[in-house]
Amino acid sequence: MTQLNNNKLRGGSRNPIVFNDYESFVAKFADGPHTTDDCYTPRDVYEAVVQYVSEVYPLEGKQILRPFFPGGDYEHADYPDDGVVIDNPPFSMFTKICQFYAERSIPFFLFGPGLTILSCCKYGCTAVVADINMRFDNGALIRVNFASNMFGDVLAMTAPRLAQLIEPCPSQNIKVELPKYHYPDNLLSVSDMQIIASGGVDFAVRRDGCARIRRLDGMPPKKSLFGDHYIMSDDLAKAKAKAKAKAKAKAKAKADRTIHVSLSDREREIIKGLG
Repeated sequence: MTQLNNNKLRGGSRNPIVFNDYESFVAKFADGPHTTDDCYTPRDVYEAVVQYVSEVYPLEGKQILRPFFPGGDYEHADYPDDGVVIDNPPFSMFTKICQFYAERSIPFFLFGPGLTILSCCKYGCTAVVADINMRFDNGALIRVNFASNMFGDVLAMTAPRLAQLIEPCPSQNIKVELPKYHYPDNLLSVSDMQIIASGGVDFAVRRDGCARIRRLDGMPPKKSLFGDHYIMSDDLAKAKAKAKAKAKAKAKAKADRTIHVSLSDREREIIKGLG
């Protein structure tokens, strides 16, 4: 383990987790139980984040610290003067963690929840928005942004460069190409009825116009429909197609309705006093 500068330690532990030791340490927990807060950060993504931080903050001569590991205690970890925390913390304690580092002036750059990343700003931190839909090693696909106290008085900033570094990572390009099926209008499915219902359109079929079916002869071998389906007469198929199109049009019109919210006089007075 890298020798640390133990002057003015800001934690109680003498065993910090530094970048070069982290992978071997976490390997000990590979077969143990995990909680929903455990870190499953792909290695290539983490290295891309470190690369970005090195481009915007002087990391030369610094120790990269990763205090968030199974069973870890970040509040009592060892934070040397030359340490910089770059890690993926439990999102359930995200704002508390940001506050902890900000109050102690410990440099940090943390993965954070995508839509609520601005929660870090009330502690003087910067919301770094890269808008990454990140796939973690446990298969979870989560919208992620970042938080840091390395950018002075900046409240929020975009980080297109960070997105450029993460997007080509092999771990983020695992695509499963599933076949797409286009079924004839004569096939009645629950999904068809759901589309029609969600569009606010009344539609019904009589029993004498339908026949139950589990697969179509033109489907690939061993491929069957999921759940019960029905084939319908041509007249009912035309009526279903018409109802479905009407429902989609109504749903689109509903989604396009925008509510415009204006600033109040009180809010405009606040704006006048801003630099």
